[in-house]
Amino acid sequence: MNQDTPNTRPGLETALDALADGLIVLDAARAIAFANREAGAITGIAAAEMKGRTLADLSASAALNWAPIEEMLETGRSGHMILRGETVGAVFVTLRRVSATGPQEGHVITLRDLAVFDHARRQATGQRNTMALNSTAERRLRPDFARQRAISPWLDRMMSRGERALLQGARVIITGESGVGKTEIARHLHSFVANGSDPFIAVNCAAIPESLFESELFGYEKGAFTGASTEGKKGLIEAAEGGTLFLDEIGEIPLPLQAKLLSFLEDGVITRIGGTRPRRVNVRIISATNRDLLAMAEERAFRLDLYYRLAVVNMPMRPLREVPELLDHLINRFLTAINQRRSIPLDLPDDLRARLRAYRYPGNIRELWNLMQQISVLGEDLEDLPRRLLAVDPDAPMLRAPAPGDDTDRPLREAVADYELRIIEEAIRRHGSKRKAAAALGVDIGTISRKTRKEP
Repeated sequence: MNQDTPNTRPGLETALDALADGLIVLDAARAIAFANREAGAITGIAAAEMKGRTLADLSASAALNWAPIEEMLETGRSGHMILRGETVGAVFVTLRRVSATGPQEGHVITLRDLAVFDHARRQATGQRNTMALNSTAERRLRPDFARQRAISPWLDRMMSRGERALLQGARVIITGESGVGKTEIARHLHSFVANGSDPFIAVNCAAIPESLFESELFGYEKGAFTGASTEGKKGLIEAAEGGTLFLDEIGEIPLPLQAKLLSFLEDGVITRIGGTRPRRVNVRIISATNRDLLAMAEERAFRLDLYYRLAVVNMPMRPLREVPELLDHLINRFLTAINQRRSIPLDLPDDLRARLRAYRYPGNIRELWNLMQQISVLGEDLEDLPRRLLAVDPDAPMLRAPAPGDDTDRPLREAVADYELRIIEEAIRRHGSKRKAAAALGVDIGTISRKTRKEP
């Protein structure tokens, strides 16, 4: 192989970076001699940082597990393989040996993101894709639960609880404030027990008008009502057949429809609107809410029997301020995703990172991502930062969860009430009113008033 001249080498690298597939070249010692831009996007490591490293090095920090490819290298085989990553999806990998003699002998690895390829194939053939394409960078925003569980023992226990429940056929309800990642947790639990072809149907119960809720969830027969499709329509429950139905914001289901949902949960049978033929549907059920369903049941706004059908196993997720051990991981992960889209990488100054660590995040993980995007667009200058971040003392200690020994000499109810009061008072101070604090914390104004009422 001839040495490239200075004039042709940059042109070659530019051309290889333009490839739709990832390309990795291994030298005779099986170290990475070259990687193009798409390989960096798929693996989650910048192409320049991959040079000189081995596949074993990548396995510790990249989105894919390279062990099967390493095994092929050890046994002298070439061929194809599909590698999967929680944040990347399915990647079609081809390993080929470079036929050369002497020290230039090596291997070439090509990486093809199958979701991207399928989207391009549909476009080329004029097919309409009913599923929106998630780019590699967008999928990388999905949580890396394997790493998060290694960082947070509490999260590992909680995720294990949900996994055991679904393996045993029990229904799971995920509770917690808005922005803690309930949908992504549900998606992970589905992936843990499902096959790759099993559907995952997410239903935002708060986004469906009450007048359409029954037809959307249960479907209807042709001519069932004015404006109905002449062919009828399959409901979301039927669409989830053989997979998982995720009922987000379950507390927003209209009370009249709760009885019909309860009937389905009890016998697994639905009847479309305007129909007479019962249909048996086999689905896993995961639900989620940021509301207190038991309190709603006391106010007759939610059926207690429906709650017990849904909440066989409860997964109460802590807000971000109570799992600060994950904060650095999330900041770095979001920073990596942002830099995939920037020509000049964003580098967080120490003062700005300190402010991000000390902020309390009433909007949780969703708010952290929002702040990181704002910083990427507005720059790192303090005067351009959002006011709520400017108000943070960068010298304040990093958020921490209550230590196991805290408040051990006090009654649990009293300790929890004091901890809740501190959070509420901080929210009122930051947002300026009890009503705004209630909205930020995902509770109603009555809860805030009751918990801040001073007893004589």
